[in-house]
Amino acid sequence: MSAEMEAYNKYEYWLAGIVSLPGRKKIYLKSLFGEAERLYHAPKEALEQIPVLTECEKEGIVAAQNKTEEQLEKELAYCQSKGIMLAVWQEAAYPVSLEHIYNPPYGLFYRGKFPDGGQKAVSVVGARNCTCYGKTVAQQVGKELAAAGILVVSGMAAGIDGAAQRGALCGGGSTLGVLGCGVDICYPAANRELYERLATDGCVISEYPPRTRPLALNFPQRNRIISGLSDVVLVVEAREKSGSLITADFALEQGKDIYAVPGRISDLSSRGTNRLIQQGAGIYLNMENFLEAMHIFSKTEENSCKKQKISLENLERLVYSCLDLTPRNLESIWAETGLDLGVLMETLGTLQEMGVVSEIYKNYFIRSDID
Repeated sequence: MSAEMEAYNKYEYWLAGIVSLPGRKKIYLKSLFGEAERLYHAPKEALEQIPVLTECEKEGIVAAQNKTEEQLEKELAYCQSKGIMLAVWQEAAYPVSLEHIYNPPYGLFYRGKFPDGGQKAVSVVGARNCTCYGKTVAQQVGKELAAAGILVVSGMAAGIDGAAQRGALCGGGSTLGVLGCGVDICYPAANRELYERLATDGCVISEYPPRTRPLALNFPQRNRIISGLSDVVLVVEAREKSGSLITADFALEQGKDIYAVPGRISDLSSRGTNRLIQQGAGIYLNMENFLEAMHIFSKTEENSCKKQKISLENLERLVYSCLDLTPRNLESIWAETGLDLGVLMETLGTLQEMGVVSEIYKNYFIRSDID
């Protein structure tokens, strides 16, 4: 890497990492000073003459200027050791779709393969504390979007987000996780396996510099990036007041289409999605209709994304018919089918091997496919 490129990265890294300064103001200051290096060396008196900056923002810049060039070089070396890259406003790698949102991030730190800007993208978001039904739908949606060659964007959160992204990876597609912390931090920790897969087979990005902790105030802001990177936002499950609805609000501001998966009116986790539908969001019924609405068809099936039906024997069909996306325990299935317990267990095992039934916890079963 040339000395000029090292210097460029160092100062751009510095500017991108000033957390107290909004992206739109970083972009303005870059245009005003011409180069990030000139802002780094700007005297306090020059900052005082900039009317768009608040006193807090001026103090934040001055505090950031106290970071020595040696410190910046050490931080860049840390990024290199972790495989962390930086895409800056209007660089070739920076997503064009984010240039048109309100308060775009100045820089995006990322690990993994940054997505192709020409690829269609759908955000799949929803509740952390989701139902088995919601998780199953999200995973299937992610898998089918991947099969159609569509990028799945989400927040790598527990529940719906993680399920959709696992589905996309399972489907051999690409997926992008937008974090509310530094890209060197896995949050939540329970999603470590997903995080590592995204860092190699997908991508994790953040506007927050490395080592930034996952503070609660970061997550509502990162949602504007989730929606900004997408052509459509699909909400699978959401309570009436949730981060998923914040993402939907950003999508509306950005002129994006919103779809929601309908749920039972008695479920708290579906009140937000049902409310979105009441307010005019599109209703997600199946992938075929969804792709038709987006004017996209699957790469693997011409003009259709219908699934192949698995042929079931009589006993398997009997047991399968007792199940849906609400967990049922073994005793209730046994009582309904009237089968010998050994036969029932063997049949459930066969259905699990076929991938149409899952044991979500001991002796509780659901369908794992969606008609």
